[in-house]
Amino acid sequence: MTRLLAGTCLALMLAHPLAAQQSYAAAVGTESNNQHKLVWQGGRLYFTYTRVVRGVPQVFVDVSADGRAWRSLGQASTGLGPATLSTLAVDGQGRVHVAWTDFTTGAGAVHYRRYGGGWSRPVRLSSTLPYAGYPSLDVDRNNRLHLVWYGIREASQGQPSAHGGIYEIYYLRHDSEWSRMLRLSGGFPDAVNPALAVDSTGRPHVVWFQSDGQAFQITYTRRGGQWRTPEALTSGPVPSTKPAIAVDPAGRIHLVWEYLRRGEVVVRYMRGEGDGWTPAVEISGGAGRHPTVGIWTKGIFALWQEEGGSMALRAFDGTWRSVRRLGKGDYPNATPWRPMPGGHSFAAWTTATGVQVVDLEPVLARP
Repeated sequence: MTRLLAGTCLALMLAHPLAAQQSYAAAVGTESNNQHKLVWQGGRLYFTYTRVVRGVPQVFVDVSADGRAWRSLGQASTGLGPATLSTLAVDGQGRVHVAWTDFTTGAGAVHYRRYGGGWSRPVRLSSTLPYAGYPSLDVDRNNRLHLVWYGIREASQGQPSAHGGIYEIYYLRHDSEWSRMLRLSGGFPDAVNPALAVDSTGRPHVVWFQSDGQAFQITYTRRGGQWRTPEALTSGPVPSTKPAIAVDPAGRIHLVWEYLRRGEVVVRYMRGEGDGWTPAVEISGGAGRHPTVGIWTKGIFALWQEEGGSMALRAFDGTWRSVRRLGKGDYPNATPWRPMPGGHSFAAWTTATGVQVVDLEPVLARP
């Protein structure tokens, strides 16, 4: 059921999501929850993660036919400097696409590379402004890539910004070439950590958290013919942060995030259908962090890290089942997050000695 991939775990060095990022931030192997790191495509499971090489974090991709025996596709990052926070997509032709945050120049930048029997040359996709990172990547049924990240737009114009600029959400699409960079968020205050999922019609759905001047709120947009005006899905005086997103075969959007309740961080969930959203419900039943969400044959499931370090799984098949604990870890990641042919439910997280991949199908099959 499980597979341990050797590697050294790195402690998270950022104390605040909006801290200045002029030098690289170390990350655990499966950070961050806004990104897709596991993909089941064409009878194979692909996995991207961070591992330390000679004291420096680098991005890797492995592949498996069963989630147990693994073969490395190699190091995706160049090795010229620190690289972490990777995200993965695999298109219908079996090509592997990886984006990550690269700190070779000292400040973060979003880099991209493709594998199709061999690695293409790495490409920097973000601008030359001081920081860009936390990319999230997906691919639609026509093999078009969709990529979002957050980054600095401009120097502060007198706004009370701790990092000297405004963090915005950016989007790119790739057909035969990359589109022009499009800003999705609406300016000051900051917008960070976008999560992305593409539905079966090819529409990208994006969520992030953004300050309303009082607290961080979960914000959502999607593209039909045009991008919709972003809307806040939460409100109130306490922060809602770190969203993750999945979309089911019916096109319903499933959203999980962290919510600060009476001084304790818990996990909340809501579902979107058409232009409406269900009320938010707490699903963790206590403290929970770094939530992720996936779909399975009977519904959806969510994973998060409990206060004691246990990985908690909760499935929904019309009603929410009881929480199940799957062992110790950090930053869980789930697949599939959208309908995939022959899609098989897996999860990955970081342990004290490396990264672990878990087959969730036997767990989900139990009532």
